[in-house]
Amino acid sequence: MRMPALAATTLIFLAGCATTETGPTEPQCRAPNAQEMEIFRAIVSRDRQTLIRNTAQGTARTALLTEDPYANGHMWGSQGYTGGTMLGVLSQPPLCVLDLPSIAPETQRTIAVYSRERYDAVRPSAPVLPETGFQPYGTHRQDYLRCTFVNTAEGWRMSDLCALVTAQTPTG
Repeated sequence: MRMPALAATTLIFLAGCATTETGPTEPQCRAPNAQEMEIFRAIVSRDRQTLIRNTAQGTARTALLTEDPYANGHMWGSQGYTGGTMLGVLSQPPLCVLDLPSIAPETQRTIAVYSRERYDAVRPSAPVLPETGFQPYGTHRQDYLRCTFVNTAEGWRMSDLCALVTAQTPTG
């Protein structure tokens, strides 16, 4: 009884990435879509209202509404230092977006966002596809951002401010 459920879960997971007869393939770099670009422009221009409008209900949206200092640092850095922030990654166009595999692509999707230069620098010459699925190359918040979107009544909305760690998120 457990095997069919496991097999179905595996098939759903693999449906989120391209496959060939030999198995899953590496996601392809693409330009940001219109909504992603609107969010990225809002980060670079510090347009909080656009970010609020494009963020789903939850802790990330609350952090935006209350101008939480930790969220501000995550997005824009502090005292002119932007290394390891959303602004630091997004300020190096052109951008390269990878659609990461999803268990439930109708309700949630995750992307990895690189500057094209960083993607080319950290991508190995031969794709690395472990049995557990594709993992982004490089270091999160230095080489790329991982952003999750959820499908809401208003359409796709960012749910996590690109991996903002909050008090409600387990960290260990």
